[in-house]
Amino acid sequence: MNKNLFKIFSIFWAAVILVSCTNVEKEKIIIKDAHLYVPLKGSMMTSGYLSISNQTTNDIEISSIDCSPVRAEVHETIVNSEGLMTMSKVSSITLDANSSTIFVPGGKHVMFWGLSGFDKEYLLCSFLLVDNDPVDFKFFVKKRG
Repeated sequence: MNKNLFKIFSIFWAAVILVSCTNVEKEKIIIKDAHLYVPLKGSMMTSGYLSISNQTTNDIEISSIDCSPVRAEVHETIVNSEGLMTMSKVSSITLDANSSTIFVPGGKHVMFWGLSGFDKEYLLCSFLLVDNDPVDFKFFVKKRG
């Protein structure tokens, strides 16, 4: 009886340790003020902004964003040494433990394609994390002017 109880206890704690090693505490990854504006008339693309805070004790790496069926990518605008502004897709973002970043015009932002005719109040999205479960959130859709 004691051997069986020990086996069950050992299996339980092994499972707890495995789960804690592979998943960050998603409730401690906080996304605020996620919003995008409907595309300008005649355009199929727009951008979105948000703030993300990693209140865990581990660094997290965002590998991409999924907003299916809408195409979305994380981009960053950078001013180079010659003063020229360039925008390019970001392959991943590392967010240090207990830190945050803000996606703003002229910096990191999310580009969207295929939103023309989109008439919902929000767009469901997920940040895909390396070695962790996705973090789901909503981009609220704002009308222009």
